[in-house]
Amino acid sequence: MKNWFSNMVKKIVLYDKFSNFTSEKEQKDLRYNYLKYLKEHVKGFSKTSLKIIKLRNFDKRFEIEISSPDERFMVNLLKKEVGLITNFNDVKVGQEYKGSMIDVGRVGFGIFVDCGILNPKVDVLINLVTLRDQLCQGNEKSTREIIKAYNFIDNFPLVIKTTGIDSNNNTIKGEIAKTSLDLLNKITDEKIEGIFANGATKNQLKKALIKTGHLRDIITIKRYGFLDNIVLFKENTNAPGIIANIGKYLTRCKLVALRYQNISKLTE
Repeated sequence: MKNWFSNMVKKIVLYDKFSNFTSEKEQKDLRYNYLKYLKEHVKGFSKTSLKIIKLRNFDKRFEIEISSPDERFMVNLLKKEVGLITNFNDVKVGQEYKGSMIDVGRVGFGIFVDCGILNPKVDVLINLVTLRDQLCQGNEKSTREIIKAYNFIDNFPLVIKTTGIDSNNNTIKGEIAKTSLDLLNKITDEKIEGIFANGATKNQLKKALIKTGHLRDIITIKRYGFLDNIVLFKENTNAPGIIANIGKYLTRCKLVALRYQNISKLTE
């Protein structure tokens, strides 16, 4: 008879990607710090253990093992808090997925977003018409103009809502989900500035802001992934100036400014 109180073991692949950690020491430090980050999410469950199996070579994502009597609950918890990869056949229209921009500026008809959809690997397309509707109030701006105004770069994080799936051609269309759209709109609505930081943990980012005396200037730090954060600042704070100050403390980090002055030009 099955013992329902014994631990169940489950292997899963997490959403976060790590492509810039090449040396053995870098990967060792990354594994240690990422496992510590994951354990923060399950620290209230004493009978749950997590183990990193490997960093997959082909997509640079971690495969981990969960051992827990609450295995299904733990999987759902990590799916919500961290994100998991999704099989193409499991994607549904109207669902929301964590994503990051990929190959920004490569095509003129929209922006592709990697949402961890595999088997086959498919990136979600936000087409130009949708970008205009959501970010430009319908104004006929080009993809290049939108990218420039928002300072979009590869790995820029978005929550995506799927709007169409073509199983015959293995394509998915989507739009920016309300969660991300509200954050982007907050910049122009409140005339504030922000920073997207790619390559630093939330804690590392906060330490840099403390060292430079800028912690008092922030409204919020929104963590999208282990190394992806968006910081919003109080009114009259200059984002490029803050980047110049904190950059020396975040040498592995890509920092870009989000400026309402530039974004507002899309709706003029």
